[in-house]
Amino acid sequence: MVATLLRPPQDSLLLPAGPGLAFVDDATGSPVLDGLRLSLLLRRGGRLLGRAANSPAGAWHWPDLDDRWRGAAPGDPVLADVLVRDTQDRFLPLSLPWPLPAAPTGQITAVTVIGSTRLLQVNLLSAPGRRAPPGMVSVFGQLVGEASGTPVAWARVRLTDTDGRAHEGASDGEGRVALHLAAPRPQRPGAPAPQLAVFADPALGPASVGLGAPDVLAFASQPAAVALADVGAAGPYAPPVFNPGEPLILATLGLPVRQRELRLAGL
Repeated sequence: MVATLLRPPQDSLLLPAGPGLAFVDDATGSPVLDGLRLSLLLRRGGRLLGRAANSPAGAWHWPDLDDRWRGAAPGDPVLADVLVRDTQDRFLPLSLPWPLPAAPTGQITAVTVIGSTRLLQVNLLSAPGRRAPPGMVSVFGQLVGEASGTPVAWARVRLTDTDGRAHEGASDGEGRVALHLAAPRPQRPGAPAPQLAVFADPALGPASVGLGAPDVLAFASQPAAVALADVGAAGPYAPPVFNPGEPLILATLGLPVRQRELRLAGL
């Protein structure tokens, strides 16, 4: 008797419902497979168009979405947004325009095209209340505008450690920042000092109020801001080295002890 191996058609291996999203924990590099809620919302009026379903492989897609929305392609008018929230409060929320972008930008680190299906890989940034993953150290801060005295919402933060590794983070809607990273090695003679870069647009906070989350494209395109080392000088902030067993607090010098915040010049 001759046995015949039946293979499913190739189409059955593709996502059946148009564009999809996959998420990665920016701190650990691990895929995020649960605890997320993805809602597709009409940009004008906020009507819910559909909630995403999660495949066993960790790809989020909209199997029941109306063809009008499923068939939207990059370059078409942006009429809706994908709101991504973490029900376990590990990650900051974000929004993506629909149709989904065609190329990697900011937290969108990869776009894979399989037939007519596009899968975007998106990095998620730590929320301020998240506990540090095992074996990692933490960086905390409160970003405040030097001129306004108000928290700076949804600013982008990049910390480069003494090993030259860059770690991405962001402030939340109240200006709070948390980064978690692998413990850097003791600073070697001649090794570069840690560097902090902040990118902030004061208009992004008000623009994000409706969804309660920043648009990934606007978030990625914010201009550079200057974090101040001291309230009495205009010199840029340089983060100190880690003390073993302690989190690193980002703070401008010269402020009252109970007012530990990082001031941003001109905001």
